[in-house]
Amino acid sequence: MPDSTDDPIRPSDLETLLATPGFGDSAISPDIDTIAARLPSLAEVVGVTVAGPVIMNAVGVHGSPTPLGGPLAIGAEQISLRLNPSRLSSALQTDPAALVPPTLRLFDSSGNTAHATYLTENSDRLAFESLSLSTSVAAVHGSDPAPVPPLPGPEYIQAALHDRHDGDQVGLFDSILLDGGTSRLRLLAQGHGSRGIRVDPSRVITSLEHAALLGMTVTVAAAAPGCMQMRQDRLDGAREHRGQMVLASGTSRVMVNFNHVEQCWVTRSPGVWGPTAAIEFYDRRSRCCLVVTHTGPVPRATAEAWDHLTCDLTS
Repeated sequence: MPDSTDDPIRPSDLETLLATPGFGDSAISPDIDTIAARLPSLAEVVGVTVAGPVIMNAVGVHGSPTPLGGPLAIGAEQISLRLNPSRLSSALQTDPAALVPPTLRLFDSSGNTAHATYLTENSDRLAFESLSLSTSVAAVHGSDPAPVPPLPGPEYIQAALHDRHDGDQVGLFDSILLDGGTSRLRLLAQGHGSRGIRVDPSRVITSLEHAALLGMTVTVAAAAPGCMQMRQDRLDGAREHRGQMVLASGTSRVMVNFNHVEQCWVTRSPGVWGPTAAIEFYDRRSRCCLVVTHTGPVPRATAEAWDHLTCDLTS
């Protein structure tokens, strides 16, 4: 599972799709907000977020996506997305082609896939077809991604990093969604703002394997540009082979290519039970691609077990 986004001359996912026979009649919309709001109507789907060296997939029904600054809405029974539309360019709706089921893809500002929703036999096909009627849709053969509004200024990023005391790590997740976590990592490396401890990725692998053996409940967040797919559930299994790791949790799987993970940090942010540890994964471009923590009102025993595990990781 190489990180293909490291190749600056590689055609974007959108360009590749449009050049593939059978995709010429697809439809595109720049109206990310409207498309996102309709995701729950599709019923059971497979949701896949592509975050550099991390791929997360889950079978289920989309919950209503939440925007920057909104509350966390994470659980085991739904596909939870947190979005920053300013870093997303367009949505592409395609019919079955080349053994791929009907699919709705969200693209980042570079035209690469941030999130894909694949229909299943239990999906609402009528709701899928109606998406093209509820947005401004055009044929996309040869079209370019829509322009992306500028990112919020540095003062907003600083606020997300330091001034959020909402008790559920919203500031942590929003600082990553704002700019991919590059500003956050720079401050961590400088010892400013949110204090963190850099840890060896091999120790992270061992810790996650141990968490799976304990059946620990964790929140996993795969962070693509403008899109974060989140899930909180019991960690059923974790297996690593030659740097490739799979985390299993219910109907969700997270695949991590540690060969393309450059840095891992353990940080602490305000949580329901006080300062809560998070393991943050950064790729070779200093972008955060994965966060493992716990959120919401988990039992105190779960919070204490997670605190013990992360303290051992940093000792």
